[in-house]
Amino acid sequence: MKIENIRHSLAHLLAIAILDTYPKAKLGMGPAIDNGFYYDFDDLDITQADLKKIEKKMKELIRKDLKFEQELITKERANKLFKDQKYKLEMIKDIEDKRVSIYKTGSFVDLCKGPHIKSTKDIKFDAFKLDRIAGAYWKGNEKNKMLTRIYGLAFQSKKELNDYKNLVQEAAKRDHRKLGKKLDLFYFSDLVGPGLPLFTPNGTILKELLQKE
Repeated sequence: MKIENIRHSLAHLLAIAILDTYPKAKLGMGPAIDNGFYYDFDDLDITQADLKKIEKKMKELIRKDLKFEQELITKERANKLFKDQKYKLEMIKDIEDKRVSIYKTGSFVDLCKGPHIKSTKDIKFDAFKLDRIAGAYWKGNEKNKMLTRIYGLAFQSKKELNDYKNLVQEAAKRDHRKLGKKLDLFYFSDLVGPGLPLFTPNGTILKELLQKE
């Protein structure tokens, strides 16, 4: 089972869980990414603390053994199907083919080329986790509206997921911005410019030692 297919399918389950909890939300895009998946939403008022209940609902959906079924339909039918989803309508308009691909998962339908897994039973409960909330411009264009993006992590096993989370935690400990402040190596001044670090005496000593190497 390809991990990309699992991640993409989890993005659809996230959309289902969001619409079940926040029926007025509008759907953007929901692809698989290198460490998991995300889905963009509009008209969604959600906080980091709410992700636990959304994740719980996703696991309830997985237990139902839902199938992912593809269908090719006309653009006219697609426009009727997504008449209340303005971002999907915009995506349909951008499609050059006469027919578009949709995927059905239970009663949920999404505009999507796939690929997906056959059923939610192929997803391991302990190998994914909703990670964080961020803002993202529609289609990555700063002139468009800022949408709410929910990120999720997903791997083949619980061990892979935990290994990745540990790696991220260790990397955060070594963040130069945190270390620089903690060790008193540099500081920033609004008079000089927010993007220009100024070395403290400690930082100057370290810099000179590195230059001698």
